[in-house]
Amino acid sequence: MAVARTPPARPSPGRVLAITVLVQFCFGLVYVWGALAPALRSQGWPPLLVGLVWSAAPSGWILGIVVSGRLADRLPPRRLCRASLGIAGVGFAIALTMPNGITLPLCYAGLGLGVGGSFAMAGSLAAGTSVLPSRVGMVGGALTGAYALAALIQIPVASLLLPRLGWAGTLRAMASALWLLAAVSLTLLPTLPGSTRRAEGATVPLPRLVRRPSVLTSFLFQLLTAPLGAYGFVFLPTYAHAPGDPAWLAPAALAAVAAGNTVGRLGAGAISDHLGMSRLLAGIVACDVAAAGLLLLWRGPEALIPSGLVAGLGFGGPAGAISRMGAQAAPDAPGSATGLAFAGYSSGSALGPLVGAALGAPASWAVLGAWALAGLPLLGLRRWAMARAG
Repeated sequence: MAVARTPPARPSPGRVLAITVLVQFCFGLVYVWGALAPALRSQGWPPLLVGLVWSAAPSGWILGIVVSGRLADRLPPRRLCRASLGIAGVGFAIALTMPNGITLPLCYAGLGLGVGGSFAMAGSLAAGTSVLPSRVGMVGGALTGAYALAALIQIPVASLLLPRLGWAGTLRAMASALWLLAAVSLTLLPTLPGSTRRAEGATVPLPRLVRRPSVLTSFLFQLLTAPLGAYGFVFLPTYAHAPGDPAWLAPAALAAVAAGNTVGRLGAGAISDHLGMSRLLAGIVACDVAAAGLLLLWRGPEALIPSGLVAGLGFGGPAGAISRMGAQAAPDAPGSATGLAFAGYSSGSALGPLVGAALGAPASWAVLGAWALAGLPLLGLRRWAMARAG
């Protein structure tokens, strides 16, 4: 007599989301570099080298998220998340054993936080959307929001450790503790089937996907709107070290960017699920332009905190909207399309600190604000592309 098999229990969405949010919080270590930047500058590190370490992380993301997004349409989410830990562990071990101007950008930031972080995001997003398929924007906003929330918690911790351990010791302690926390968390992640459209998405050739107007406009919008906020994250605190500035101003300016970044990611993810994308994307451009205008027109240290908050909103909004942008741009290959949109965001995040450091203030804010403003015409093109795709 045949015995009916009991179907496997459906994984708890709350459990899956909690674990993946914690993993993203750990990879939010990337923002700690902004807290260490003033100490490095005081030791003679040139601005371009300080900016290069920051920019190396999104540069690693550019390669990693395209590959991992493609793999998210083919492989189980847990495998991608575990791969991210292996990649990050190798990068951290090399860089933090002998930290210098070569190993930090290449291994710590580029390989560990960039490639490793992108695999973690692709795996986490695939895991979250597999249990909450109708809430793609909310899942993406929660994951990228947790990544940004790390700045609000990890930056104060780094600021406390810095006088005691120095910048290298602080980086070693925090990277080791957060890597272990992510590893423990992933042991609790259940086996998940991933996207129900994985087989379809895996058959779409990448060159054909890139040529789709809906995918290309998503990439370009992210490229245009990310640079200003990334530059603010690295260099806004360094503007608070003029004679007479209070000691609390630099960390407060950085916390303002971090708070705006977190709120922007969480808010954009939720808004994209309920109110659509067009007005949301226009609001992101408005935040970037407003931040640039405040820093250009409102001179004085008191401008840093409100300007940083608005710049953070403009930096976080695009990231929070990415998952919904990818799902809309290519429903038959959501992982790949989201990866390409993330590549645009990462490219912009890498360019911002380098272009800003090369130009210096106030020209940097004017150029990066105008760069973001160029995103407005793309919104009409994106609407046309979405209507054409049906």
